[in-house]
Amino acid sequence: MNVYELTEKLGGEIVRGKARFRKGSDYIVIGFVNGDDMIFTEEGRQLAAEHGAELKPKRGRPAKSDVVESEQELPIDVALAEIEAAIEAEQTIEDVPFTTSEPASQTGLT
Repeated sequence: MNVYELTEKLGGEIVRGKARFRKGSDYIVIGFVNGDDMIFTEEGRQLAAEHGAELKPKRGRPAKSDVVESEQELPIDVALAEIEAAIEAEQTIEDVPFTTSEPASQTGLT
């Protein structure tokens, strides 16, 4: 476990090059920037050892369950015919009359 993972697990933050989290009314620094990397402080090493094996429960939506197929399947010909009918219904366009009292040439539509 590194400093970033521990900070996320404890619900902490990284401010001004120091990783910290709030415990009660005090902030505990668990790591700091050293060159290009974050390294643990002594408190951070102890907390990493304590929380290393624990897994924080994930938040958010539960995973989607697998789709259960119906035992009663339609014959392929019937399902194909229904799909083709739906496609045809979407492709048909009704002619709607022009509803303005002005001719199309005066409205700018030609």
